[in-house]
Amino acid sequence: MNAAQNFLETLRGGTPKAFVNEWEPFGLVFDPLMAATLTGQKGKTVIDPWGVTVYWGENEPGVMPIINDDTKVCKDITMWKEQVKYPDLANMDLDWSMTVPQVEGIKAEGKLVTSLLATGLYEQAHYLMGFEDALMNFLLEPESMHELLDYLTEYKMMYAKLLVENLHPDVILWHDDWGSKTSLFMSAEIWREFFKPRYEKIFKYFKDNGVIVMVHADSFLEPIVHDMVDVGIDIWQGVLPQNDIPRLQKELEGKMILMGGVDAQKIDFEDITEENIRAEVARCCKEYAPGGGFIPCLTYGGPGSIFPEVDFIIQDEINNQSKIYFN
Repeated sequence: MNAAQNFLETLRGGTPKAFVNEWEPFGLVFDPLMAATLTGQKGKTVIDPWGVTVYWGENEPGVMPIINDDTKVCKDITMWKEQVKYPDLANMDLDWSMTVPQVEGIKAEGKLVTSLLATGLYEQAHYLMGFEDALMNFLLEPESMHELLDYLTEYKMMYAKLLVENLHPDVILWHDDWGSKTSLFMSAEIWREFFKPRYEKIFKYFKDNGVIVMVHADSFLEPIVHDMVDVGIDIWQGVLPQNDIPRLQKELEGKMILMGGVDAQKIDFEDITEENIRAEVARCCKEYAPGGGFIPCLTYGGPGSIFPEVDFIIQDEINNQSKIYFN
């Protein structure tokens, strides 16, 4: 049983032979859509195709928007139609031939062709106007926020169709953080009103085309976990241990895989000891293996750690733990 087959056994509630070891079954493709729309560069401040100023700092896992009065794209949500324009995907010169050797190599390794889609609906909204404005506008200008989110959904649907028609991925990795470590950024009712129907539409398209839906959200999401199942999420990646993972496993009964549990905050920093890294992985496996439907993984939204040696030890210890929990 190769890594992809072992993952599919886990996903389908079958009989896996070992823990799925973090990202081992997934072969991430660098496709032309990603190249055209994700323009962040480590150590640099750049302006992305939406007009958003983003910065990717050293020893940071990804880009963050730099929002102030000068850089804010959407300064007034009631004027969003004049201020926000999505990237013109239809007129981009996209060379899909660049993906052919990548896909062939991924399949030759017995892995699943996986595409990254960032940024999600909420993240794109706050990239355009800032966290505070985004959250306040749900309450003060709901009609305009609905209109903007419809516009963002339209863009995501165009992106999804180009991806499916040209690449035919096995898995999509969607990024959208909806909460902090201890709570949702908004009430569950607000999330259901503004995001649930739109995600149902987007993810239904993928699933109708045979694509497994993985959503990265390293957040506290207990209040909406059943809604996540409703919208078609197969894997919640980045699940923080601040969530009651054993309770969620019981409630979910395998309807959605939980992938994460290895607390990056505790182990991914300079001068961490190997003993402490292995202890955190062992804790994770001991606490969550009995509930099933679980993949031990660092809680970041992609392979690797900030300090590279950390992830090598994590993977090695997951293999050790498999010998304990699997025949």
